[in-house]
This record gives sequence, C-alpha cells and structure tokens, in this order.
Amino acid sequence: MTRLTRSDIDIHDWAARASEALANAKNLPQGSLRSQAIRRAEQLRAAADMKNLLMPEQPNGVLKVTG
Repeated sequence: MTRLTRSDIDIHDWAARASEALANAKNLPQGSLRSQAIRRAEQLRAAADMKNLLMPEQPNGVLKVTG
C-alpha cells in the first residue's frame, strides 16, 4: 500500500483509493496482515464517504448548476 502525503490526498479520488486498497488486501494470504489491511481499506472507504458528504463540490462552496 502506498502512503500518501497530505498534499497527495487532496488530488486523488479517495473512493478509488479505497477500492484499490481493498482489492490489494484481498490478494494477501489469509492471516492477521490481510485482516488488518481489509480493516484499513474499509476505514478509507468510510472516510471517502464522509468526505463526499462534508466537502462541497466546488472550492468556493457553491454547487455547480448545469442545464
């Protein structure tokens, strides 16, 4: 698993990272390392879901209107 710096987190899609982390964790052999990796991937997924709820679509806080 790649460690991200604080500036890297802002430019990457958290949900994609969570999916990638879960896929990598499931490829590990059975054991405590795999369980821990799956748990952390699930935590990242929860963080991605919370980020989507709490962060606005646009940096200025105004949602983009289309149509």
